[in-house]
Amino acid sequence: SDPLRANPSPKMLYKMIVACTIVGAMAGTAEVSTSNLRSGAAFDNLKATWGKALSIGDFKSDLECAYDYNGDKGGLKSASLSGNLIDGSGDDLSLDYEVTKNFGGDKTTEVTLTAAVSGSTITAELDSVDNLKEVSATRTVTIGDRDIDLKPSFLVKAQTARVKLMSAFGNDKVSATVDYETKDSELGAIELGYERELEAGRTLTATLTPADKNLELEVEDTKFESGATWTAKASVPLEGDNLIDDAKLTLTRAWSW
Repeated sequence: SDPLRANPSPKMLYKMIVACTIVGAMAGTAEVSTSNLRSGAAFDNLKATWGKALSIGDFKSDLECAYDYNGDKGGLKSASLSGNLIDGSGDDLSLDYEVTKNFGGDKTTEVTLTAAVSGSTITAELDSVDNLKEVSATRTVTIGDRDIDLKPSFLVKAQTARVKLMSAFGNDKVSATVDYETKDSELGAIELGYERELEAGRTLTATLTPADKNLELEVEDTKFESGATWTAKASVPLEGDNLIDDAKLTLTRAWSW
């Protein structure tokens, strides 16, 4: 494990305290996570989001800021402004927007426009580097006696068509995501998902990516500690001499204020 993370320096701890003080000014959420527990438990990251409703005349929007300890110089990660441009329901069009400024990395500005009408949702994602990034549509269709959430999308830069399907079987939910690379006219990545509520407040999620030969297991627990959500994640490679020894286990605690 990283000794700096296992034993944070005074400067690192100061940044954490300042971040918590800032985000404490407005309602939001925070989470701390560990590195791989199998190689020794250590502090890995601190993330926080906080927001505030804004009103300018009749125009209402929400401001949300995000902090990432592992981000650019441990500072503010991003700030976003979201709201409704056209208010509609049912057969009437509604249009929502979200504008996000990223302060780390390439410092891009991202815009998401979401239109909903007659049970269908269409989303366009743009940024200041690649312009149009992705276009997607979401709709629930009924096949036989089963409802299926269908989400086709197109990733412009990768020239990839993606289809995601999800349906419920009693207390279980199953999903499948399939990519088709239009540039090479060949099938791309496939991802299979499964979700089950073990009991009230405890949920198991499994995600299998055959191409990567890896299985992700996640257990989310809101009952273990009042006011907090604990999440245990295990990344299990499907190849190797000892799957248990090769598995990576991380733990996250999230809470709101």
